[in-house]
Amino acid sequence: MRIANLSGRLVVLTDGGAVDVERASNGLFDVDPQAIYDRWDEFTAWAPQTADLPGEPVDPVLLGSPAPRPHQVLAVGLNYLTHTAEASVEAPTAPTVFAKLPTSVVGATTDVDLPTATVDWEAELAVVVGRRAWRVTESEAWTFVAGLTVGQDLSERTLQFQGPAPQWVALARTK
Repeated sequence: MRIANLSGRLVVLTDGGAVDVERASNGLFDVDPQAIYDRWDEFTAWAPQTADLPGEPVDPVLLGSPAPRPHQVLAVGLNYLTHTAEASVEAPTAPTVFAKLPTSVVGATTDVDLPTATVDWEAELAVVVGRRAWRVTESEAWTFVAGLTVGQDLSERTLQFQGPAPQWVALARTK
């Protein structure tokens, strides 16, 4: 099953296109893509019935984030050796975890107002957690994952490394 945010509406993507969840469920599920995560288990039990429904074409320009207002956005920095070498730092012995602001999550074609010319970008694998997770074991971790998507991480490198300690959370805004 693949879900998407099409013009702010939750859809299931099928071979036939985008099936609007609120309409197909006769209002059982909300139009809001973020609301589905509070009812993830119920939704995943219902969603297979959309497989044969006719869908509408998908214009990629209309795609928003599949989790438009996440409660948390956590990132892992310096998570592969090539990157640590590029940054001229030693590989950490434990994950370097930092937060991104929930407002940093935008759609695939959103214009972002870059603060300077020294903004660096990285393509990232983003994991969307579908239901509340706490002290989850490695063996059960995938049962909490709603899906995977692509993320683009923007970092203002000059600002990041100024001062007595690195800056891990920089504020940016969309246009």
